[in-house]
Amino acid sequence: MHINNKFPTNTSFLQGLRVLLVDNDVNFCNSLTAMLQSYGVKVQVAFFVQQAMEIFVQWQPDILLNGISSPKENGYALIHQVRTLTGERGKVVPAIALTGTVTEDMYQHVLLAGFNLCFAKPVVIDDFVAVLGILAIANNPHLRSC
Repeated sequence: MHINNKFPTNTSFLQGLRVLLVDNDVNFCNSLTAMLQSYGVKVQVAFFVQQAMEIFVQWQPDILLNGISSPKENGYALIHQVRTLTGERGKVVPAIALTGTVTEDMYQHVLLAGFNLCFAKPVVIDDFVAVLGILAIANNPHLRSC
């Protein structure tokens, strides 16, 4: 996690934002969860696809953060299931792919798979929070008029 402290202090639009974080790296999940919670974001963590889908269906997050590289499962399986489910429900949930490195080819693949964005780990928390804020505002018409 990198902090550059350039993000504005008024982040009230993040209060109560529901984020599902799916990644097999426990330390990364713990660090990112603590940082996001300090902005008032509500975070649920899952370590594998089945667990993530159960949380996704029951908790209905506003944003999905999904690690795409895992020795047991890959994040593309999860985004496919999420996009199928949200297509049936008619509600789009923004999704950010998280990976160790981002190349142009990978970025294109991630977008074609159904993700909205791709971030390299470790994330620069201020930039990451700014992006979450943009997604939160873009997907909540009540926040756009603020």
